[in-house]
Amino acid sequence: MASVAVATKRTFSTMMGDMPQTQAWSPQEPRPTRPRASTHAPDSAISSAMSTPRTTPTPMPLLAEWRRIFEPNSSVVLVGIRGTGKSTLAIMASMACQRRVVDVEQQFQEATGFSTAKYRKQFGASNHNLRQEELLRITLQTHDKGAIIVCNGGSLEKSGQALLQEFAQSHPVIHIMRDIGSVHGYLKVLQLSKLQDIVAFTAPIFRRCSNYEFYNISETKAAVSVVPANQPSVPAFLTLKRAERTFLKFLSMITSPTDEQGARRGVTANFEPAFPLSEVPVELRKYTCAVQVPLADLTEDVDIEELEFGCDAFEVVVEPVEMDAHSQHLPSERAEHISSAMSRVRRSTIVPVIYHVTPAKDQSHAVSYFEHVRHGLRIAPDFATVDLSSDEEFVREMTASRGSTKLIGHLHAPLDWYDPFWMEKYDTAMRLGCNVVRFTRPAQFQDDNAAIQTFRNKIREKADTIPLICFNTGRAGRRSACFNQVLTSVIPESVREGPTFAARVQGNPETSWLTVKEATHILYASFTYDPMRFYIIGASAGYSLSPAMHNAAYKACGMPHNFTTYQTSTLNTLQELVQDTDFGGTAVSQPFKLEVISLVHSMSRHARAIGAVNTLIPVRHLNKDGSIPTDLELFQERNQAGPIKALYGDNTDWIGIKSCIRRGLSPANAVRPTTCGLVVGSGGMGRAAVYAMLQVGVKNIVIFNRTYANAEKLVAHFGRLVSSSSSTGLLPLASQGPRPTFRVIESREDAWPTDLRPPTIVLSCIPTHPVGDSPEPSFTLPTQWMHSPTGGVVIELAYRTLNTPLMKQIREETSGAWVCLDGLDLLPEQGFAQFEMFTGKRAPRRIMREEVLRSWTDERGQSDPAMVQTRLDAIDQEP
Repeated sequence: MASVAVATKRTFSTMMGDMPQTQAWSPQEPRPTRPRASTHAPDSAISSAMSTPRTTPTPMPLLAEWRRIFEPNSSVVLVGIRGTGKSTLAIMASMACQRRVVDVEQQFQEATGFSTAKYRKQFGASNHNLRQEELLRITLQTHDKGAIIVCNGGSLEKSGQALLQEFAQSHPVIHIMRDIGSVHGYLKVLQLSKLQDIVAFTAPIFRRCSNYEFYNISETKAAVSVVPANQPSVPAFLTLKRAERTFLKFLSMITSPTDEQGARRGVTANFEPAFPLSEVPVELRKYTCAVQVPLADLTEDVDIEELEFGCDAFEVVVEPVEMDAHSQHLPSERAEHISSAMSRVRRSTIVPVIYHVTPAKDQSHAVSYFEHVRHGLRIAPDFATVDLSSDEEFVREMTASRGSTKLIGHLHAPLDWYDPFWMEKYDTAMRLGCNVVRFTRPAQFQDDNAAIQTFRNKIREKADTIPLICFNTGRAGRRSACFNQVLTSVIPESVREGPTFAARVQGNPETSWLTVKEATHILYASFTYDPMRFYIIGASAGYSLSPAMHNAAYKACGMPHNFTTYQTSTLNTLQELVQDTDFGGTAVSQPFKLEVISLVHSMSRHARAIGAVNTLIPVRHLNKDGSIPTDLELFQERNQAGPIKALYGDNTDWIGIKSCIRRGLSPANAVRPTTCGLVVGSGGMGRAAVYAMLQVGVKNIVIFNRTYANAEKLVAHFGRLVSSSSSTGLLPLASQGPRPTFRVIESREDAWPTDLRPPTIVLSCIPTHPVGDSPEPSFTLPTQWMHSPTGGVVIELAYRTLNTPLMKQIREETSGAWVCLDGLDLLPEQGFAQFEMFTGKRAPRRIMREEVLRSWTDERGQSDPAMVQTRLDAIDQEP
């Protein structure tokens, strides 16, 4: 170890200061210019400290656990060694949050006139360190709000560490990590062995200075499915889309507050997919499942989406390991292993992530258990368990330092369910601030399943409750697990089919013996849930791929539902469907998206804002005053037949469009106050397109439609919406800066408005095939509208014809900076949202995407095998 320390001291400062810097940048204002310090001699303060050698950081003692409670708009610090991607992540965050990026190293160069390497060479390491600390203090004080601060760690001597530790008491300070191979490939100046020594030496220092940790997964492939197969190349920026989504999701967890129901609110939350179930906390839904996966199984090549398939949450199970008796802290290698595995899970799934450390088997493992739980809170999981048999002071500490993570008070014990012990522990969990309680008990006999229901009933009778997860484990406990309503622990399907099944479940006595398919099947077999009938209704619905997509999803999830086409020229036939007690809902296609509004009793806030409905949900239970229940209550009555008392209208088109916009925009075209979007068409899809643009923050929207009067109606509708005081919560970005403005272009011959930038988001919402007596539109964009120097994204919302004149034009006439998406990208995205509304469960995304591609044919009934295969191959790389 001595040789490691020596090698580290020789190379640390050089590595921290010699690499080129990313310029500080603000999306809203020019970078401030600081006056240069004298370049002739060191400061007097620095000169007086010349005799104190300071060549490499020394760890500060770890302060008390962070509270992780921050004021709105608190600045975020990203800290770590070079090559971990801090600057790239900072730019992504600045675009999403409309914050400036401040690079501490760049601040040093602007203030002194020297790079850190030259300053160190001319004035010495001690002067350099003191100057770094001074500028770090100034930076933290000056940019206390509204900034993303990048710090490479060159100034993290003891006083610098103390500065960041103090800052972390009221701000997020995130330690950014990355795999050693990618860091080495970026630096290109160090031997791999030396870099490994540096990482081993600095990781504990960075952890002591930070309250969060993000492992930046390296991306090597682009999501080519968002580009037609015959486009010659894939834009390089698409390789970063998953990293962007993962990091913004992480930021949303730590910076966005939650409402009373637990749904996340805030600027970064706006960049999450707006799927309906995201509005309803998973612990409040009925009959949800969480797949339990040991940390050891989360290798780099594991298919996390396959493990998670059909589940409502993903639980990572961590076994405490022995720690160094001297340090009593989690080894860096272990901490990095946990962080990287959790990041891979977060990158590959949208369901909540649960971090579960199995309780210590004896007192010798207690410290290891505590350190594993503490580290888990640094990764900001949605949920983390805490052992209720632990000392109460530790549980209080976890409650105080959990940040946005919800705590599950966990206990597994062999005591009978009639024992007062369980009620006492439930009350203790509530008193200590847990959000959820999970009790499990090993079952020996079938009678144990009756006893657990008695205990559940006692909990329901209490005046104040928190959600309860409660089931028996082992073979005899399967029935109780089937009818546990909240986050039943299940095993992956691959484990059930594998040869080591018995050993695996016996090795984890706290899990059930169920897979999610088995848990789903029993709900229908026991008549708890009913098979439902779903439809798509429209004048040209016969071509729709929705039935194939939804039916494949139902089959894969073990749901006995059926989705069929109902093609009709009048909405009068909808009354026949509603009379069916097994009617589960219907998708609404053209031309009924506006007309159907007259038949609904209530609409979601999104459908009301858009003024169009594409999804109808039956309501079977009304409130006492006759009103429609809340979103939570609507989801809880899914999959249950009976007489229909009302219809509820919603819109998922905008969700699909928003997702496609986010997938296709490059960092150069990230949405800013000056961003301009173009919508072609003013029907139901055109309305959804305008609303999606508003949701991602576009402030300048231009409408072009063949019938000018209809375009004016659309503009008038959204003009009233954004000027209404009630739009503040509906349009999250409307309160920032000026209100959105709308224009109508009357003719293709018109010039683009001179006071607007060229569009970087183009949404074509018109048919691409003949409709009735109307011929194929053959729409292309006038060249005078296509002068964006950075390109943009063009989305053709229809999918019957893919190689449209517009798509050909973009590929042939532009510089290649434009990304093309089509209806085969959009349909699954909005279908995921409809699946959630119809079933109350997360959609099997890969299955639905694959079925859309396999079922597609063009207007002549012909498929395109090459295109389909290219997109199928790219599904695993979807951003």
